Amino acid sequence: MSASLDNSALSSHNKEEEQENHASPDTTSTTGSSVFDTTNNALRQKKKRSATQDSTSSQMSSISTESELSTASTTLSVGGRGSGRKRKQKKGPYLNVAPINTPLKHRLETLAVVWLCISIPAFITIFLICISLGWIVWLTVILPYFIWWYGFDLHTPTNGKVAYRVRNSMKNFINWEWFVNYFPIRAHKTVDLEPTFTKVLVEQNGASTENDDELDLVSEDSTTVLDNVFKFIGLKKRLNRSDDNVLIKSSSSSSRRSSSPPTAVYKRVLTGPRYIFGYHPHGVISMGAIGLFGTNALRNEPYEPLHKWLKPFFHDPSKFEPLFPGIGQIFALTLTTQFTIPFYRDYLMSLGLSSASAKNIKSLINNGDNSVCLVIGGAKESLLNTTVAKNARVGYGYKGGEEEEEADENENKDRAKEKSNENINQGDSKDVTTPKDAAEMQNAPPKKQIKLVLNNRKGFVKLALELGNINLVPTFAFGEADVYDISIPEPGSLGYKFQQWIKRTFAFTIPFFSARGVFIYDFGLLPYRNPIDIVLGRPIHVPAGALQEFRAQHPEEFEDEVKEQQQEGDAKGKESDSASSAMLRSSSFTDFLKLSTKKSSSVKTKIPQKLLDKYHKLYVDELRRVYEENKDRFGYGDVELCIID
Repeated sequence: MSASLDNSALSSHNKEEEQENHASPDTTSTTGSSVFDTTNNALRQKKKRSATQDSTSSQMSSISTESELSTASTTLSVGGRGSGRKRKQKKGPYLNVAPINTPLKHRLETLAVVWLCISIPAFITIFLICISLGWIVWLTVILPYFIWWYGFDLHTPTNGKVAYRVRNSMKNFINWEWFVNYFPIRAHKTVDLEPTFTKVLVEQNGASTENDDELDLVSEDSTTVLDNVFKFIGLKKRLNRSDDNVLIKSSSSSSRRSSSPPTAVYKRVLTGPRYIFGYHPHGVISMGAIGLFGTNALRNEPYEPLHKWLKPFFHDPSKFEPLFPGIGQIFALTLTTQFTIPFYRDYLMSLGLSSASAKNIKSLINNGDNSVCLVIGGAKESLLNTTVAKNARVGYGYKGGEEEEEADENENKDRAKEKSNENINQGDSKDVTTPKDAAEMQNAPPKKQIKLVLNNRKGFVKLALELGNINLVPTFAFGEADVYDISIPEPGSLGYKFQQWIKRTFAFTIPFFSARGVFIYDFGLLPYRNPIDIVLGRPIHVPAGALQEFRAQHPEEFEDEVKEQQQEGDAKGKESDSASSAMLRSSSFTDFLKLSTKKSSSVKTKIPQKLLDKYHKLYVDELRRVYEENKDRFGYGDVELCIID
């Protein structure tokens, strides 16, 4: 506007000048010079006005820019760290969807994890479908199954007989290889574990049977049709064949069912300890425990399918080295309530899962060369830990978190610079804590923690002392707590009361968890693809005579137990005398038909508290060592290990 006004003024002034020139030609020089001076003055004023306007506009723009920056910084400071990932505005799409060009390998891995997550509702649905199909299915499936279940198989998950129900075909199915590669799950040994058994040569091929002095005895390797039927339905204990004998066939045999005699027969001989693996932390589903101890995808124990054309459907352990050579079956332990679902209980037992009761653990370990894996923290620990790792692998092709991670890194760098500048400016007065610093310390985010319920969990140590010759192996799974985001309700809230009620009533609980979906990465119940690295520590050996040795050194600790045993013996003698006298006075012959039941001793083996605390402390110290030495390696450098009750 100012420029247009100046131009109009100049044009009008020039017109007046021309009129004056036409009127008085004699005064051209003086008039022209005055007009020239006037024009120069007008131009100078114009430049001053434009410079003033430019400086004013630049000041206004700088003020607006500073206000925008201050507003943005205020917004970021209000957001804080408590808002997590949501405090940053996403520049990408509203929903993060799995890309269409996802490789088939990743699709199969996702499918295996989907099966694990829906296995319980899937088996319940199969059972309900069978019920709804009519009386034919009732007579052929439902009724025989329940007769078998409640008549013969009810206590199999709790009495150690699950050792005869394990199916290597189930543990080696190809979906478990996809499952462990989904995260992936990997095992890392700090030391080699001592073998539980060794193979001793029993018989060499080519020995003549004419001079055999044992022809009157039945061969341990001879089987009948009935033996094969028993083997098919899982009754290996009924077989005539010895389970300790391993047949090594000659390479010249072209078929698995060849009638050629074996090259050699080896027998397993127990020479080392059995193992109790303590798994930490629990997580939501204990994915690492399932992958390592519930399948053969990581252990790589030798296995061959029934036919060669079935090999693509099973994991090939021959491509890898065995993880625990010389160690027998390792049974993963879980809650007994999981074995109340029809069909699902048989599925779990075929994978080697069993009850976490003391009676079952003793039966399993005493039955051959078996070992167990126990998730010590239990249901209580599953409610305590949420994602603590820095990097989260949501799924293949997911890029929603890259901008947030970059923003977090830049923010951390800015905070570090500000803190260093403050320390430099403060100089010697940096030790003085001001009210502002105290407020910042209170508002600072809490340090990341991984909590383990272990201080009062000593039952597994007691079992090891009672059994003897047991190795306790502390096992920590880095990343187990990072596959799900858990919402932890505040104590006293409705969600907290609901979880505690479920725990008291059903002995398990339901964490409020979420992660990703099958095709949508923003929400769902499938776990994240965060790696799970399982580190096995050095074994804590509990010798066979540890309890007896302590009893000999500290007899005063067992005086009460001796008195209780004497009192129980006197009570049994009185009961037997009264029963015999009552039988003599009885006039009814039906009293002879009464079955007498043997009462088990009510006096339990007393484990001295000092001895129990000694091995428990050794276990906890080894677990801490495993964590501290490997936390930086697996992304837990800024996470504190906190062991609670």
